[in-house]
Amino acid sequence: MRILYLINSLNGGGAERPLPAVIGMMRACGHTVRVVALARKAGNAIAWLEAAGIDYHIVDDRDPARFASLGQVLRYVRANRPDLLWTSLTRATLYGQAIGRMLGIPVVSWQHSAFLKPANRFLLRRTRHLSAFWVADSEYVARVTCSQLRLPPDRICTWPLFMADAAVQPAAPWNGQDGAVFHVGSLGRLEPEKNMQLLVRAMGVIRATRPDARIHLSLCGSGSQMMALQALAARMAADAISFEGFQPDPLEFCRKLHVYVQPSHFEGLCIAVHEAMQVGLPVIATPVGAIPDIIRDGVNGFLLAASTPETLAAQILHLHARPDLCMRIGRAARHDILQRYGADTVHGMAIAVIRRAERLVHAPRG
Repeated sequence: MRILYLINSLNGGGAERPLPAVIGMMRACGHTVRVVALARKAGNAIAWLEAAGIDYHIVDDRDPARFASLGQVLRYVRANRPDLLWTSLTRATLYGQAIGRMLGIPVVSWQHSAFLKPANRFLLRRTRHLSAFWVADSEYVARVTCSQLRLPPDRICTWPLFMADAAVQPAAPWNGQDGAVFHVGSLGRLEPEKNMQLLVRAMGVIRATRPDARIHLSLCGSGSQMMALQALAARMAADAISFEGFQPDPLEFCRKLHVYVQPSHFEGLCIAVHEAMQVGLPVIATPVGAIPDIIRDGVNGFLLAASTPETLAAQILHLHARPDLCMRIGRAARHDILQRYGADTVHGMAIAVIRRAERLVHAPRG
């Protein structure tokens, strides 16, 4: 079948990063897929699509920040009529649902996050029946989506947007040698929901209480909070914090670290946490979204008991002083990720979703 994969933008965030793997699975099942974006935004995902040989189109590319209108997308879909619309993120889902109804094309919709803005939750709850079924990126998001959108369980299935690879080279563990720098890092859009200011303030606490500790923070990503975070870093610990921008290879970035921190206010399936655990890093994270489903506190990572700079600083310093703990937690993290998200498990779940979508296209229509 011909699938038109409708997505908000090619910005390069958590909904776009898995595109090569997701579309690769669809193509392996014999389907033709074109990614259609409502806006370019930063365009960081374009390199991933081109490297994977994936066909893509931006409906209105005159202004990178501007989303195409419903009318523009309708004209494009009508001219390039697919067998199935597969939508990702709220705006694209609302557009896809409306167009699918007008043109008689079945719609399947991703749900990536446990958090929906009140207006989006209201709209999606009213239009939920326009998607033939929904796909969650984790069991946690499936549960929350059923509650928020009032979906019966048989209307949603799970396709994890992460697949572990044992061939991925692990990071070198922290050895605690005198003079060595302890590298802390975090990946993500520099937006309020990622709460990167907590990590910057924690570095300020470390600088004030342990000026002798050689600890460096690398923040990767871009977004509306960049200038505010840079100004905060200049006040807190300018020489101990660097901003490294968008990372086309997150695993390579993680391999340079000794500990990874995810201070988010909310998440769905946090791919960055899974990538950090896959390379054997101890992860410190806020207990939000699906993160507590994968991190067992003190066993294969650490969940922050309180989202304060002092608590986070204390946990970073605790690991800095205990190389053996860093190594043990990192090894447990890698083992658990490889076991839970192995290729056979994820392939099986993905194929079940794709086969369900195929039945929509091949079923007789009333």
